[in-house]
Amino acid sequence: MILRKKGFQLQNTESGQTEWAAGIFFLLFLGVLLCSLLQMELFRCSSRYLEDALALSNLASAVIDVEEYGISHKVLVSDPDQAYERYKNAVKGNLNLDDGWECPRKAIISGPVKVVKYILYNVSGSQVEIFYFDEMGMMTSWREVLGSSVSPDGNSIESTGVYSEISYQVEGLLGIRTEARKGKLVDIVAQGEIVEEEGQQTGQDPVE
Repeated sequence: MILRKKGFQLQNTESGQTEWAAGIFFLLFLGVLLCSLLQMELFRCSSRYLEDALALSNLASAVIDVEEYGISHKVLVSDPDQAYERYKNAVKGNLNLDDGWECPRKAIISGPVKVVKYILYNVSGSQVEIFYFDEMGMMTSWREVLGSSVSPDGNSIESTGVYSEISYQVEGLLGIRTEARKGKLVDIVAQGEIVEEEGQQTGQDPVE
């Protein structure tokens, strides 16, 4: 006995299944996109944090020879070894690193920080004396002509300054770790001029 009425058609479910599949695909795509944007923002925050810390550490290490400046008005760092030690202490303090050189802020730095290179550029007249410290802390030095000396990040050396570069681990949202590097060049003379201009604008005595 057939109970189905004549002319009755079974509903076609293929269209509904296609719409569901398309909806799930777009939801997955949106989720991946949001995760990627969040990961990029974390990387940008880490980059800005490291850049500021490097700039401060470079300046802290570059203590000029005051006696030489008083005699010849040349901005020179007389002891590269001490400058390198001051830099390492400044990096450790600015990033709040422990004795294992690890940062408590794992979202920004998830592994030990390493000093890849530290370069001191002493400019005197038309000569640039370069002191290069590698990852092991070994120093080599040489001289170049002013105008031909370039830092690892592509900036031309025009006055006494410091370039440093560190490497560190960054952990992604899915637990994947990757090594990142950050380098920064600081011009000591330019930084001094900025401080002096700010002091004049606020009516304070310039910082020498």
